[in-house]
Amino acid sequence: MAGRGRRRRNNKLKTASRKSEILPGPTSVHHIPDHLLEQLLLRVDSSLTILRVAFTCKRWRRIVADTAFLTRFRSLHAAHVPGHYHVVDPYREKLTPDENNHVFVPNPSTAGAIDRRHFSLDFLPELVDSSSWELADSRGGLLLLYRSRRNRSWRFRFPDLVVCEPLSRRYQGIAYPPEMRLHLCFGAFLLDGASVDDTGGCIGMSNFRVIVAVYEYVTYVRGAPRACVFSSGVNGGWSLGQSAASVPLPAFGVLNFVGRTRWSLYWAMERDGVVLVLDETTAEFSLVAFPDDVVGMTHEWSTFWVVGGEDGAVRVVRMIDRDLVVFARLQGSDEWVKEKLVRLLEAASGLPGRDETDFQQPTVIVAANATSILLTPRGETWLFSVELDTGEAERTHERNMYAGAAYPYELPWPPALQACRAADHRRPRRCR
Repeated sequence: MAGRGRRRRNNKLKTASRKSEILPGPTSVHHIPDHLLEQLLLRVDSSLTILRVAFTCKRWRRIVADTAFLTRFRSLHAAHVPGHYHVVDPYREKLTPDENNHVFVPNPSTAGAIDRRHFSLDFLPELVDSSSWELADSRGGLLLLYRSRRNRSWRFRFPDLVVCEPLSRRYQGIAYPPEMRLHLCFGAFLLDGASVDDTGGCIGMSNFRVIVAVYEYVTYVRGAPRACVFSSGVNGGWSLGQSAASVPLPAFGVLNFVGRTRWSLYWAMERDGVVLVLDETTAEFSLVAFPDDVVGMTHEWSTFWVVGGEDGAVRVVRMIDRDLVVFARLQGSDEWVKEKLVRLLEAASGLPGRDETDFQQPTVIVAANATSILLTPRGETWLFSVELDTGEAERTHERNMYAGAAYPYELPWPPALQACRAADHRRPRRCR
């Protein structure tokens, strides 16, 4: 009996010894290895969320700030658009209290998390004369503005420009080339920089280009287009290009910008079905014929707009009678198909302030982008918008207060983060 008791005690001691050798397993997120934590963080929904993740603790910030992580995250997620800069049309709305013609409007999904003061442009250089800075374009986290002159005879001359990054309150002024001082300008646009950084970013204050579409007279009533490109950086500056004499243009006053796709810009002209196109990659102009049933006749051109999409397809949004129709060109061909139809009388039937007489006149497209269309009855200022994905019309969004163009603003990439450097890689680190 005594021997059995000793054996039981020895077995208990051996079992207790084995248990003491077993290390405790993971008990919290702090024990997850870095390579697994990285896989989890790659699955967050947007760059705005990844910024919040980076400020959680030093360990998470170190992972997020790594160049390889930022590159992979960029390849998996589209840029986050917290809102749009809207142009205030002084003929339809009152200017902002600071007399600017632009206002930042947050998207509904981020309105509660955004302080509009961070998107103010009050840091731009002051102008001593009666001119003002007016919005021309946006790309990534940058804005392009031009100096608008009050003198009508100078209003469309080649302008001084400024490129700025609102969140960092930095800007770079761009003086017009002296030899282009008297040339007419019919558009200025931001382009990606000439290089791509290590994290997949294509544009920033040290890496951007600006393209200006210039009109050169051939005769008194005819002209030819010319593309002038400014590149940032130490070795940058203006490249003035050559006049495209093989692309004849009508009188300057009938050129009408009608939208852009991923790599091209479009202007309507006086000729039925013919659209002027500027290729952003090559900075070359060309004339492209669109079917009449897609863009309509010349007198109907205030009722169509060219938009792009994530798939790269060219789309035309057009008003036909009281219907909003979306046409898409099949990739790799000249064939167009009707992609969507929204019957505005039905879609707008329950909108506040609607009058039955509102749709007796043709409806005009005021502004458009890849996600929504802003419209108003001709001769009225009863603005409403239609979401292209759902076909739903609404008036309550703040964007419907402004009849000018709207420019999407993306959070700058890569985000400005400082990684903490781990002094000890041999043992698990807790977030601090």
